[in-house]
Amino acid sequence: MRKQWQLLAGIFILLAMFSSVRANTTAMGLTLGKTTLQQFITAYPSSLHEGRSKWSDGDIFSIPNRELGLEGVKNNAVIFNKDGKITAIMLELDKSRFDEVESMLAHKYVVLKKQISFAGDKYARYQNDDDLIELDAPYLSPVMKLTYSEQIFQEAYLKKSAEEYIRR
Repeated sequence: MRKQWQLLAGIFILLAMFSSVRANTTAMGLTLGKTTLQQFITAYPSSLHEGRSKWSDGDIFSIPNRELGLEGVKNNAVIFNKDGKITAIMLELDKSRFDEVESMLAHKYVVLKKQISFAGDKYARYQNDDDLIELDAPYLSPVMKLTYSEQIFQEAYLKKSAEEYIRR
């Protein structure tokens, strides 16, 4: 009987290990690397096309803030890759919500870096598999930036930014 319990416990542990796959990175009902342009337009038909992304070669859209159902949103951008799937979601929020948003992110994702000073800049970076989530609240700014992005988008962003800096 004891061996049966040990076997059952071993099977349970193995199943737990294999079923502990992280959930996809989702914000506002949109999933990085999964949600297509057509699915996005169906979900947010009043979204506005803002042009093309120089980082991903995909379309950029904004959603009317009132439709997001998020308090304190000042601005937003949903960026697609050239395959027509969401690669980044960027939000500007009222900075007074930093502690609330940071706490929610810390419970949901793996913390990579956190610098939170009482009187100064506040910054936190999280990871979910190959996706990065950044929360940045500069001291003198009334808004904070919350960015959900695939790592490939981050790499392209950094590369293009560096190239632009060198050309100056």
